[in-house]
Amino acid sequence: MMPDFFIVGAARSGTTSLDLYLSQHPEIYITHRKETHFFAGDALPPRFTGPGDERLNALLIRDAEQYARLFADTHGAKIAGEASAFYLCYPEAALCIKQAVPDAKILIILREPVERTYSAYMMLVRDGRETASLEEGLQREKERKEKDFEPMWWYTELSLYYRQVKHYLDVFGWQQVKVLLYEEFYAQPEQALRDIFAFLGVRQDISIDTSVRYNISGSPKSRRLYNVLDRFMFNPGPLEKRLKEFVPLNLRMAWASKLIGMSIERVGLDAGLRALLKTCFARDVEQLADLLKRDLSCWHYQQSSIV
Repeated sequence: MMPDFFIVGAARSGTTSLDLYLSQHPEIYITHRKETHFFAGDALPPRFTGPGDERLNALLIRDAEQYARLFADTHGAKIAGEASAFYLCYPEAALCIKQAVPDAKILIILREPVERTYSAYMMLVRDGRETASLEEGLQREKERKEKDFEPMWWYTELSLYYRQVKHYLDVFGWQQVKVLLYEEFYAQPEQALRDIFAFLGVRQDISIDTSVRYNISGSPKSRRLYNVLDRFMFNPGPLEKRLKEFVPLNLRMAWASKLIGMSIERVGLDAGLRALLKTCFARDVEQLADLLKRDLSCWHYQQSSIV
């Protein structure tokens, strides 16, 4: 069996929250194993080599039978899906999905580009993987990509949405692709989810708990406390594994996200660097707005700033 729909990105734009919100719908099955990137397999290096990239390496699935087993039992759901946030930045993935599932529905969620870039950086800082300043990270982006660091390290490239979104629209057509804005999604999550349910062809009158935001980035107030929470969720020892057996995944994720949210703090982005990044992304935002025929004013890019 193959999925009926895919959450393809963008990374750090709420894909984890969207994944877990959709999993609450009784007519939707979405595999708990996020980030398999099966359909990007041929475009991926044998392994990603950046600090901490081992976690993504462990999630990747390259074997067709192993991937199919994820959907062997969908518990009677009407449709099935999966989420891999780097499908968006690998154009080969769209073509592979189209070949395997011609009628697939595609969900794309986009965040204001500077905020997405900074969130990616702060997530790597949060996890103890990034030790350089953002300025240095931006300077080293090309070098790190050439060294096969995972796409989370591609700070600016992943925030240039126009070509990525256009490719999916070209491959699948407008009827099969739904583009969401992170800012609008969190402003009115109930309405956004009803629209998504209509797009996916499932019941719209289902109540979803959207009170928790998942996978929040920031600087840990206590590295030791954060490491304990992180280990419990992603690298549990024997005791943690036994505890996890008695707590449903969604509940574990909600508890951990709330605790992690309390254990980290938001560090503001330097105003000068923010302005510089905004200038870098301005033309791409203009092209995206034209492509989508959509008002992107919630991202606060002024026409006069576009060069």
